[in-house]
Amino acid sequence: MNLIRKDSRPLYILVKEKIDEKIDDGIFQPGDRLPSEAKLAKNFGVSRATLREALRVLEKEGKVNRRQGVGTFITEKLSLFKSGIEELISITETIEAMGLKAGTVGLEIDLEQQEEDLAQELDLTGDEKLAVLQRTRTANQEPVAFCKDYLPQKLLPDDFSSEQLTVSLFNFLQQNCNVYITYAVTDIVPVIADELLAERLNLSIDTPLLLLKQMHYDDRDNPVLYSRNYFRSDKFEFHVLRNRR
Repeated sequence: MNLIRKDSRPLYILVKEKIDEKIDDGIFQPGDRLPSEAKLAKNFGVSRATLREALRVLEKEGKVNRRQGVGTFITEKLSLFKSGIEELISITETIEAMGLKAGTVGLEIDLEQQEEDLAQELDLTGDEKLAVLQRTRTANQEPVAFCKDYLPQKLLPDDFSSEQLTVSLFNFLQQNCNVYITYAVTDIVPVIADELLAERLNLSIDTPLLLLKQMHYDDRDNPVLYSRNYFRSDKFEFHVLRNRR
């Protein structure tokens, strides 16, 4: 059956767009092997030469991978953000480095939090309380990470307000709290989205996520910030340089 409507553009472009649509609609999934060239050409009502040209363009765009003697496969979805985890930069900087606009939605602040384990790790004493910040980070208005940050309430300025947290938390701490973070100890944990995370990140429940649990230290080696950052695994990819002794 000819699936190509009458159009003045070259046939291979129309075939390429039809395959694009099937990828966007999820009919062809990342890693899927496409039907044979003969079958695809018959389905689209075009010659195999036209089909091959469409596949050539798709391969040039990185959407398919053609393996000689094996077949043509839909390319595995690439992460939007790739970062070396040995380099400590903010989520804002990561997003802006890709030429995208970083944003914050759903900011919640609890200034009366008490968690005994974290209080000890952050060297709190007596009745000192934690400030807990929850927010979703966006790239061009698309949710890409959900952040839950814990820091000693005493570090916050007297005139603290939520409007100050529209920028990087690192920058806020440096500019408003005189706290300069120099390094962090990080654990990467694969998790799945629960109801809250699915809602905040616009995902289905049980979608795989990457959780970075980090204790941040200032330039005097004081623990000043503990973070649980949940990253969409289809948007972020982290790598680390490992040297052999």
